[in-house]
Amino acid sequence: MTPRQRLLRQITKQDNGCWIWTGARCPSGYGSIWVAGKTQYAHRLAYETHVGPIPQGLWVLHRCNNKACCNPKHLYASKSRASLEERILRKVEKQPGGCWVWRGDANQGYGQIVLSGHRRRAVHRVAYELWLEPIPKGLQVLHLCGSRRCCNPAHLVAGTASETARHMLECRRNSSKRYAGKRYLGPLQEPLLE
Repeated sequence: MTPRQRLLRQITKQDNGCWIWTGARCPSGYGSIWVAGKTQYAHRLAYETHVGPIPQGLWVLHRCNNKACCNPKHLYASKSRASLEERILRKVEKQPGGCWVWRGDANQGYGQIVLSGHRRRAVHRVAYELWLEPIPKGLQVLHLCGSRRCCNPAHLVAGTASETARHMLECRRNSSKRYAGKRYLGPLQEPLLE
């Protein structure tokens, strides 16, 4: 039996797309399998058998953040040990009102994250691009909740400088609590209750 066949025999496919490893697991939660006289991580074997060789010095990471997943569509090779999503979520405190408050470094109240090349970026802008879409040219990212440290993509929307200024005035005038649990429907429109 080939390693690929052995791997597929111990996988349960879920509705969310994850292929969950049902065989042995390491204490860290990753699947493990005995192949060619040594123990290997199941997700790395899945990557190698479905995608190709893992380039030297790279890690195989999970897009789905499920260590037991072996779906090659959920796996990717990276120079960094932790994905950007994992790095952000590790420093976020999810609050009852829905805000994801950044607990890392900040500059002028905005959360900051260091990306490759030691470049610092506002974490809410990185979150917007990671979970929603590239920021359209000439637009800023507004916090609908009024919290500069929030990086919940449901609380972020792209807008012009004048829309940002108008929104900030509204938040100050009516207190940021008015915007909690509401969403922005587009330029110059009032947020509505969800």
